[in-house]
Amino acid sequence: MVIEILSGEPIYRNGEFSGFVTSTVYGFTFEKQVCLGFVHAPSSERITVNYIRGATYEINIATKRFKARFNVYQPAEMNPTVLLYIN
Repeated sequence: MVIEILSGEPIYRNGEFSGFVTSTVYGFTFEKQVCLGFVHAPSSERITVNYIRGATYEINIATKRFKARFNVYQPAEMNPTVLLYIN
């Protein structure tokens, strides 16, 4: 089954909307779709590695939610969160 993922797909953290996918590409090494996205805290809470790791994530694609696995890394200038889509 081929699922086309576009930018702008919603990301859910523990069932609550938390952000959007910003870009996506097929990862030949992983043999899976890889998505880059940003998540937001619901208040002024600071997002830390523990905040990211202490949750479950889903990406909503064509009205169906798919579980997502993440890989966190922190370059000095950006501090992004990377989500790896898994089917």
